[in-house]
Parts: sequence; C-alpha cells; structure tokens
Amino acid sequence: MKFKIHHRTKALYLGVVIPWIVSICAFLLFIFLGFNIHDTLPTKILIGILALCAAVEIFFLILYTAERISGATIIIENDHIDIRTIMRFRRFYFDMIADTKYTHYDEGTDSSSRRSHRKYRYSQQWYNNNHSHTTVRAKLIFYLTTDKVFIINDDATGYVKKQKKWITDPHLDPDEDVKLYQAYKCLCSAFRHYYNSQQQL
Repeated sequence: MKFKIHHRTKALYLGVVIPWIVSICAFLLFIFLGFNIHDTLPTKILIGILALCAAVEIFFLILYTAERISGATIIIENDHIDIRTIMRFRRFYFDMIADTKYTHYDEGTDSSSRRSHRKYRYSQQWYNNNHSHTTVRAKLIFYLTTDKVFIINDDATGYVKKQKKWITDPHLDPDEDVKLYQAYKCLCSAFRHYYNSQQQL
C-alpha cells in the first residue's frame, strides 16, 4: 500500500529562519561596534556574512518549498516499510521495529525533550488558553531495535472538528481522514500478518 503524506522536516524550517537571524545579528553588531561603510575590512566581512547567509537561505528555501509541494511517501510491503522524504530514503524491515506510536501535537509547541519540565507545562497551558486556534498535526514514532527513534509527521486537518463530534457519535474516528493514520493502521495489519506467517513456519 502507498500513502502520500505532508511531512515537514524541522531542519529545513530552521535552515530558512536561521540565516535571517544571523544576518540581522551581524548587521546590528556592525552598527553597535561603530563601523561604517568606509571601514573596509569590517564591511567586507559583513558583506561576506550576508552573502553566505543569502546562499544558505536560497538553498534551504528551495528544499523547504519542494518538501511542501512533494511531501513524503510511505510504502508498506509484506515484510518492510519504505519512507521517502525529500531529504532521505529509509527502509525498515519489520524485524528492525521494536514498537510504533501514533499521536498528535500542536504545531510550534511540540518538543518531547521539554514536556517533562514544569516551566514548559505552564507555558503550554498559557498558550492553549490564549490561542483559540492551533494547528494540530499527527506524528508516527518508530522505536527501532537499535534504540534509535525515527519520526514522520502529517497534517491532521479536520481532526479537531471530528474530535468534537466524537462526543455525540462515539463510532466516529477523528483520525479517519489523516493519511498518516491510515498508513499506521495498514502497518499494524501488515505487522500482524507478517508475525502470524512467521509463527507458522
């Protein structure tokens, strides 16, 4: 089975944002230190930094735009799963996967390394209380037998609306339209079929 998802790589987003930050900081430092365009060496250094940041910005902007257009592809076979993103191609045989977890997160606020901190929990509560609309995304976490973790994500458009309807219609699955969730259910089915066939050997 083949599934097309709208995966977003955080590294590409940072690659677009960071060059702007570096450029602004370099320009402010140039002014703060009292330099002007008549100071040849500092000006050349500033121009070099800005040119480098511009090149990096263009490179990551192209990749970021291409990823938003192409997304990622998940292909589930009898004994393995292929995941192709704009950055890389990964193939995981079922024997390599120790566990999987499907969950949701609010875009821009998710950080598994911070969720245990009290300060983050308070800031998350404040954010939820002051933002009536948040973009919910889905993510699928692969826990590999090598103790490594691989994560892919997808748009979960409509999940919040269907989640509200679930109160009056318990048979409704809020995730039914999410492609990543469909891939997850297919993967679970393929897992069961694979291990049942292995036990019969």
